[in-house]
Amino acid sequence: MNFTLEIPKPFNFEGTLKSHGWFQLPPFYWDSEQHVLNWVMCLRDRISLVCIASADETDKTSRIRLSGEFEEDVKEEIEQKFRYVFNLDLDLADYYQLCANDESLVKVPERGIGRLMRAESLWEDLFKSICGTNVQWKQAVKMIHNIATIGDAVADTDFHRFPTAEQILSAGDPFLKETGRVGYRSPYLLDLAERFVAGEAKATHVEGGKLAAGEMKTYFLGFKGIGPTTARYLMALYGHYEEMAIDSLVVNYMKQHHFNGVTPTPQQIVNHYARFGRWSYLAYWMEFIVNEGWSPDA
Repeated sequence: MNFTLEIPKPFNFEGTLKSHGWFQLPPFYWDSEQHVLNWVMCLRDRISLVCIASADETDKTSRIRLSGEFEEDVKEEIEQKFRYVFNLDLDLADYYQLCANDESLVKVPERGIGRLMRAESLWEDLFKSICGTNVQWKQAVKMIHNIATIGDAVADTDFHRFPTAEQILSAGDPFLKETGRVGYRSPYLLDLAERFVAGEAKATHVEGGKLAAGEMKTYFLGFKGIGPTTARYLMALYGHYEEMAIDSLVVNYMKQHHFNGVTPTPQQIVNHYARFGRWSYLAYWMEFIVNEGWSPDA
């Protein structure tokens, strides 16, 4: 089975995919040679592999080809998952207008980027974010791939769905530490899993974009292992860019590109992007990508 989605421009599939590292983590498996995203989905309680790639483009739309061994009746569910993960319902018109009038960002709409890929669920985004704190990215990737081995697999492949909270609790602390190599994060991840197994009441509100920025930040900070920087990063995945997640990577970039080799303070960085208002963090993020400040293979 295969079908095609037509997405209004500006949207570039691979460019959006590589705006940050989630595409390197299960249930996503990027084939860099074929330029295909293999995505393990649970469709009507059946584990299926959906293969996604760019098709030909028109002047007004980007065409995305989706294929796999699935039935006609799940096409709508697949499209909904794609739209959610790639933030397609987020209105970026105002942001693109700012980009068009700013020398450092004018290439953003031209390249069809600006949307941030997220996971299929808040559970996954929180889990992966905790794994990615205080560690080099390549180590976080290894952690999450090791943990994903307990997720449901596509038959005859090494592709896994991201584990459920129930599967994480069943595996327990020994698995997280010995196989996942998560170290001090283990109790945080188990606490997260317990909350979702019990029924995380506000999860659907976050996923549905129903929380204001301040309320969302407070909510994220209520999870063990989530500090202010990670909370702001998560807010960006859910459409709030008012506050910048300033870590060492941001500071080093700004030092080299905007402060003549002098290390800026967090407030100086915030002031630099203040002209973008509620789009401040997205302005930085896309400028960083345009300048090739981050390599997903590094």
